[in-house]
Amino acid sequence: MKKLSATLCLAFISSIAFAKDMYRSPGAGDSGAYYILESKNLGGNVVEVLSSRIGKNDAYTDFTRLKVNCETRQYFTLAGLSEDGAKSKPTKALKDWSKNSKWSKLVPGSSKYDLVDFVCAKSR
Repeated sequence: MKKLSATLCLAFISSIAFAKDMYRSPGAGDSGAYYILESKNLGGNVVEVLSSRIGKNDAYTDFTRLKVNCETRQYFTLAGLSEDGAKSKPTKALKDWSKNSKWSKLVPGSSKYDLVDFVCAKSR
C-alpha cells in the first residue's frame, strides 16, 4: 500500500510541474531567460503551461499562462502579467487575456516555438 501511495504521489507531481525548467537560454538577439514553471496535461494532447521570461539584468518578469496543443502545434494564451524584478512565481493574480486570444500558429525560431517543442517533448 505504501508503494502504491508513493507511486501515485510521484505520478501526480510529475504530471503537474516541471519545476522551473529553462526552455530557452539568453542569446545574442534576446537577453531574456525563459522558464516553464507549471505544466498540467489536460488530455487530448493539450497541456496547460505557466511560463516566465526574466528580462535583461533581472529588471522584470513576464508570466504567461497558455494552452498548448501538441497535435496541431498551436497555442492559446489564457492570461499574463508583468512584474518588476526577477520573480520565481507571480505575486499577483494573472490578468485574463482569453477573450482576446485565439489558437495561434508557431513562428519557427520564436520563444513560443521553443516552448511548444519543450512542453510536447516532456509530455510524451
